[in-house]
Amino acid sequence: MDKELLLEWLQGRELIYRFLARLYQEGPGKELLSALVEEQLLVELPASIDNPMLATGCRQMQAELTARAGDMEAYQQELQEDYNRLFVGPGHLEAPPWESVYRSKEHLLFGEETLAVREFYRSFGLESKKKNREPDDHLGLEMEFMAWLSRTAAAKVQAGEEATEFLQGQQRFLKEHLEQWVPALCSDIQKAARTEFFRGLALFTRGWLQVDAAELEAVLEDFCGGEKS
Repeated sequence: MDKELLLEWLQGRELIYRFLARLYQEGPGKELLSALVEEQLLVELPASIDNPMLATGCRQMQAELTARAGDMEAYQQELQEDYNRLFVGPGHLEAPPWESVYRSKEHLLFGEETLAVREFYRSFGLESKKKNREPDDHLGLEMEFMAWLSRTAAAKVQAGEEATEFLQGQQRFLKEHLEQWVPALCSDIQKAARTEFFRGLALFTRGWLQVDAAELEAVLEDFCGGEKS
Protein backbone atom coordinates (compact mmCIF):
# COMPACT_ATOMS: atom_id res chain seq x y z
CA MET A 1 0.00 0.00 0.00
CA ASP A 2 1.50 3.35 -1.01
CA LYS A 3 1.64 6.37 1.29
CA GLU A 4 -1.40 8.18 -0.12
CA LEU A 5 -3.63 5.11 0.04
CA LEU A 6 -2.47 4.39 3.57
CA LEU A 7 -3.22 7.95 4.66
CA GLU A 8 -6.67 7.82 3.09
CA TRP A 9 -7.38 4.50 4.82
CA LEU A 10 -6.21 5.80 8.21
CA GLN A 11 -8.23 8.99 7.90
CA GLY A 12 -11.35 7.06 6.93
CA ARG A 13 -10.94 4.75 9.90
CA GLU A 14 -10.52 7.69 12.25
CA LEU A 15 -13.80 9.20 11.02
CA ILE A 16 -15.74 5.99 11.60
CA TYR A 17 -14.29 5.44 15.07
CA ARG A 18 -15.02 9.08 15.97
CA PHE A 19 -18.59 8.66 14.70
CA LEU A 20 -19.09 5.55 16.85
CA ALA A 21 -17.40 7.17 19.86
CA ARG A 22 -19.73 10.15 19.66
CA LEU A 23 -22.86 8.04 19.29
CA TYR A 24 -22.03 5.77 22.22
CA GLN A 25 -20.89 8.60 24.49
CA GLU A 26 -23.47 11.30 23.71
CA GLY A 27 -26.33 9.65 21.87
CA PRO A 28 -27.83 10.80 18.56
CA GLY A 29 -27.99 14.58 18.92
CA LYS A 30 -29.75 16.84 16.44
CA GLU A 31 -26.49 17.99 14.84
CA LEU A 32 -25.30 14.45 14.23
CA LEU A 33 -28.65 13.31 12.84
CA SER A 34 -28.76 16.29 10.48
CA ALA A 35 -25.25 15.49 9.27
CA LEU A 36 -26.22 11.87 8.61
CA VAL A 37 -29.19 12.99 6.53
CA GLU A 38 -27.26 15.64 4.61
CA GLU A 39 -23.96 13.81 4.04
CA GLN A 40 -25.49 10.39 3.27
CA LEU A 41 -22.73 8.59 5.19
CA LEU A 42 -24.96 5.58 5.79
CA VAL A 43 -25.69 5.33 2.07
CA GLU A 44 -22.06 5.66 0.94
CA LEU A 45 -20.37 3.37 3.46
CA PRO A 46 -21.88 0.05 2.30
CA ALA A 47 -20.73 0.86 -1.23
CA SER A 48 -17.10 1.17 -0.11
CA ILE A 49 -16.96 -1.50 2.63
CA ASP A 50 -17.79 -5.10 1.83
CA ASN A 51 -19.47 -6.50 4.93
CA PRO A 52 -23.09 -7.76 4.94
CA MET A 53 -23.62 -7.01 8.62
CA LEU A 54 -22.40 -3.44 8.28
CA ALA A 55 -24.45 -2.95 5.10
CA THR A 56 -27.63 -4.21 6.77
CA GLY A 57 -27.05 -1.97 9.78
CA CYS A 58 -26.53 1.08 7.57
CA ARG A 59 -29.72 0.34 5.64
CA GLN A 60 -31.75 -0.01 8.84
CA MET A 61 -30.46 3.25 10.26
CA GLN A 62 -30.86 5.14 6.98
CA ALA A 63 -34.37 3.82 6.31
CA GLU A 64 -35.65 5.05 9.65
CA LEU A 65 -33.81 8.37 9.32
CA THR A 66 -35.35 8.92 5.89
CA ALA A 67 -38.84 7.96 7.05
CA ARG A 68 -38.68 10.33 10.02
CA ALA A 69 -36.82 13.23 8.40
CA GLY A 70 -39.97 15.36 8.33
CA ASP A 71 -40.47 14.97 12.08
CA MET A 72 -36.85 15.17 13.23
CA GLU A 73 -37.44 16.83 16.60
CA ALA A 74 -39.85 14.14 17.80
CA TYR A 75 -37.67 11.42 16.30
CA GLN A 76 -34.56 12.71 18.03
CA GLN A 77 -36.45 12.63 21.34
CA GLU A 78 -37.44 8.99 20.72
CA LEU A 79 -33.85 8.10 19.95
CA GLN A 80 -32.60 9.86 23.07
CA GLU A 81 -35.10 7.94 25.19
CA ASP A 82 -33.98 4.67 23.60
CA TYR A 83 -30.32 5.64 24.17
CA ASN A 84 -30.96 6.40 27.84
CA ARG A 85 -32.88 3.16 28.38
CA LEU A 86 -30.12 1.11 26.74
CA PHE A 87 -26.98 2.80 28.06
CA VAL A 88 -27.58 5.49 30.70
CA GLY A 89 -30.56 4.88 32.96
CA PRO A 90 -31.92 5.62 35.48
CA GLY A 91 -32.63 2.11 36.60
CA HIS A 92 -31.76 -1.14 34.87
CA LEU A 93 -29.67 -0.78 31.71
CA GLU A 94 -30.51 -3.04 28.79
CA ALA A 95 -27.00 -2.77 27.31
CA PRO A 96 -24.45 -1.44 29.84
CA PRO A 97 -21.65 0.09 27.72
CA TRP A 98 -18.69 -0.98 29.88
CA GLU A 99 -16.29 -3.81 29.16
CA SER A 100 -15.99 -4.84 32.81
CA VAL A 101 -19.74 -5.48 33.09
CA TYR A 102 -19.53 -8.04 30.28
CA ARG A 103 -16.18 -9.64 31.15
CA SER A 104 -16.05 -9.78 34.95
CA LYS A 105 -17.69 -12.64 36.83
CA GLU A 106 -19.54 -10.21 39.09
CA HIS A 107 -20.62 -7.95 36.16
CA LEU A 108 -19.40 -4.91 38.06
CA LEU A 109 -17.86 -1.58 37.04
CA PHE A 110 -14.26 -0.61 37.72
CA GLY A 111 -13.00 -4.19 37.73
CA GLU A 112 -9.75 -5.69 36.46
CA GLU A 113 -10.85 -5.07 32.88
CA THR A 114 -11.24 -1.34 33.54
CA LEU A 115 -7.74 -1.17 34.97
CA ALA A 116 -6.34 -3.16 32.03
CA VAL A 117 -7.87 -0.67 29.60
CA ARG A 118 -6.52 2.24 31.65
CA GLU A 119 -3.05 0.69 31.50
CA PHE A 120 -3.37 0.19 27.74
CA TYR A 121 -4.15 3.91 27.33
CA ARG A 122 -1.23 4.78 29.60
CA SER A 123 1.16 2.68 27.52
CA PHE A 124 0.55 5.21 24.73
CA GLY A 125 0.92 8.19 27.04
CA LEU A 126 -2.83 8.80 27.41
CA GLU A 127 -5.21 9.21 30.30
CA SER A 128 -8.98 9.31 29.98
CA LYS A 129 -10.32 12.86 30.19
CA LYS A 130 -13.20 11.38 32.19
CA LYS A 131 -10.99 9.47 34.64
CA ASN A 132 -12.74 8.84 37.97
CA ARG A 133 -16.02 10.13 36.47
CA GLU A 134 -16.55 7.51 33.77
CA PRO A 135 -14.92 4.06 33.75
CA ASP A 136 -12.09 3.93 31.23
CA ASP A 137 -13.67 0.90 29.55
CA HIS A 138 -16.82 2.69 28.35
CA LEU A 139 -17.32 1.74 24.70
CA GLY A 140 -17.31 5.38 23.62
CA LEU A 141 -13.90 5.92 25.22
CA GLU A 142 -12.52 2.74 23.68
CA MET A 143 -13.73 3.87 20.24
CA GLU A 144 -12.20 7.30 20.88
CA PHE A 145 -8.88 5.61 21.67
CA MET A 146 -9.00 3.73 18.37
CA ALA A 147 -9.68 7.02 16.57
CA TRP A 148 -6.70 8.62 18.30
CA LEU A 149 -4.43 5.75 17.28
CA SER A 150 -5.58 6.14 13.66
CA ARG A 151 -4.99 9.89 13.73
CA THR A 152 -1.55 9.48 15.29
CA ALA A 153 -0.54 6.78 12.82
CA ALA A 154 -1.63 9.06 9.95
CA ALA A 155 0.49 11.90 11.34
CA LYS A 156 3.49 9.57 11.54
CA VAL A 157 3.01 8.40 7.96
CA GLN A 158 2.60 11.99 6.76
CA ALA A 159 5.89 12.91 8.45
CA GLY A 160 7.68 9.89 6.97
CA GLU A 161 8.05 8.27 10.39
CA GLU A 162 7.41 4.75 11.67
CA ALA A 163 3.70 4.06 12.29
CA THR A 164 3.88 0.35 13.08
CA GLU A 165 3.59 0.80 16.86
CA PHE A 166 0.21 2.50 16.54
CA LEU A 167 -1.20 0.00 14.05
CA GLN A 168 -0.04 -2.91 16.16
CA GLY A 169 -1.56 -1.18 19.20
CA GLN A 170 -4.90 -1.05 17.41
CA GLN A 171 -4.67 -4.70 16.46
CA ARG A 172 -3.89 -5.67 20.06
CA PHE A 173 -6.68 -3.49 21.45
CA LEU A 174 -9.16 -5.06 19.09
CA LYS A 175 -8.11 -8.60 20.01
CA GLU A 176 -7.63 -8.08 23.74
CA HIS A 177 -10.58 -5.79 24.39
CA LEU A 178 -13.16 -4.80 21.76
CA GLU A 179 -13.57 -8.23 20.20
CA GLN A 180 -13.90 -9.80 23.64
CA TRP A 181 -17.12 -8.06 24.62
CA VAL A 182 -18.62 -5.80 21.95
CA PRO A 183 -20.39 -8.65 20.07
CA ALA A 184 -22.30 -9.54 23.26
CA LEU A 185 -23.15 -5.89 23.87
CA CYS A 186 -24.42 -5.54 20.30
CA SER A 187 -26.59 -8.63 20.71
CA ASP A 188 -28.17 -7.02 23.77
CA ILE A 189 -28.76 -3.78 21.86
CA GLN A 190 -30.46 -5.66 19.03
CA LYS A 191 -32.75 -7.49 21.45
CA ALA A 192 -33.69 -4.49 23.58
CA ALA A 193 -33.68 -1.46 21.25
CA ARG A 194 -37.06 0.02 20.33
CA THR A 195 -35.76 1.90 17.29
CA GLU A 196 -34.35 0.63 14.02
CA PHE A 197 -31.59 3.21 14.40
CA PHE A 198 -30.09 1.45 17.40
CA ARG A 199 -30.72 -2.04 16.07
CA GLY A 200 -28.91 -0.96 12.95
CA LEU A 201 -26.12 0.65 14.97
CA ALA A 202 -25.49 -2.68 16.70
CA LEU A 203 -25.03 -4.41 13.32
CA PHE A 204 -22.95 -1.52 12.02
CA THR A 205 -20.63 -1.76 15.03
CA ARG A 206 -20.13 -5.52 14.78
CA GLY A 207 -19.59 -5.39 11.03
CA TRP A 208 -17.13 -2.52 11.31
CA LEU A 209 -14.98 -4.31 13.89
CA GLN A 210 -14.87 -7.39 11.64
CA VAL A 211 -13.81 -5.30 8.64
CA ASP A 212 -11.24 -3.31 10.57
CA ALA A 213 -9.59 -6.35 12.13
CA ALA A 214 -9.16 -7.98 8.71
CA GLU A 215 -7.86 -4.80 7.07
CA LEU A 216 -5.45 -4.09 9.92
CA GLU A 217 -3.96 -7.55 9.58
CA ALA A 218 -3.50 -7.09 5.82
CA VAL A 219 -1.95 -3.63 6.19
CA LEU A 220 0.43 -4.77 8.91
CA GLU A 221 1.61 -7.64 6.70
CA ASP A 222 1.97 -5.37 3.68
CA PHE A 223 3.03 -1.88 4.69
CA CYS A 224 4.62 -2.46 8.07
CA GLY A 225 6.39 -5.61 6.94
CA GLY A 226 7.81 -3.59 4.10
CA GLU A 227 8.93 -0.83 6.45
CA LYS A 228 10.91 -3.26 8.56
CA SER A 229 12.72 -4.89 5.67
